[in-house]
Amino acid sequence: MKFKSIIFVLVICVYFSSSASAELFSSEALLSAEAFVVEMDKSDFRSAYANAAPILQVMSPQDAWIDQQKLSFQLLGKTIKRQLKTVRSRESYPGLPDGNYLIVCYQAQTEYKSKAIEVVLLKEQDNVWQVCKYSIR
Repeated sequence: MKFKSIIFVLVICVYFSSSASAELFSSEALLSAEAFVVEMDKSDFRSAYANAAPILQVMSPQDAWIDQQKLSFQLLGKTIKRQLKTVRSRESYPGLPDGNYLIVCYQAQTEYKSKAIEVVLLKEQDNVWQVCKYSIR
């Protein structure tokens, strides 16, 4: 699984380096996003929350965040497949402090929705990329 993840990130890096502008993004950030969505796929919401950025934990108490994710997964079902759609870097994000952000968007298919979008917002802190916001719609 880890080998597949590394290959996936390398392929994505090559693809985006040829099609993206001067913006570069970190393979570590993509690995963090992928690890997070894998936890979500397993419905391991407590672990996902515990590994998330302190910003997410400040914005949402654990039980409320977990309840929100459970509700979302009840409505949409589990993710059946996903494909990386876009990766964008930002130096700021509305409602959050300035910093290095990466917005990772996946085209997803869930049990009850044929076309969904998963958005994973990551923030770099001390050279570590952590998820600070997640949504699927």
